Amino acid sequence: MPLVEITVPEGALSGAAAEVLQQQVADAVLTAMGLPRTDFFASATWVYVREAAKGLATTGAGTPPGVLVVVTPLKGFLTPERNEALSVELTRYVQEATGPDTVVWLVVNEIPEGNWAVNGGLTRRAKIDEFVAEAARAGRAD
Repeated sequence: MPLVEITVPEGALSGAAAEVLQQQVADAVLTAMGLPRTDFFASATWVYVREAAKGLATTGAGTPPGVLVVVTPLKGFLTPERNEALSVELTRYVQEATGPDTVVWLVVNEIPEGNWAVNGGLTRRAKIDEFVAEAARAGRAD
């Protein structure tokens, strides 16, 4: 947690640009959620980039779509203000990678506590708070 899925039109990103975008997005989401960029949180933040093959995605007007970014965090970490700041930042990163005219859709799907599991164990806010406190004690809360 968190999980981010980015869908781009086929050919919109080079491999190198996708890697840079993934790291920028991961860092931005952790920051927006108020989580430190420790090894633990970095390894628990997954960013997938997928290409939509030509002809498999379109708008209602029949024009090619832009980029869809779906951020899935545990509920309670993002306020409306943090969502707005995240939207601006992620749009900037996507447009830097794909072009300034790219339309960027951002969807935030918060998952209620008890509805997210990793390797069979439920992800709990109290446990995440413990990891944040541990990072702060170790001087790694950035």
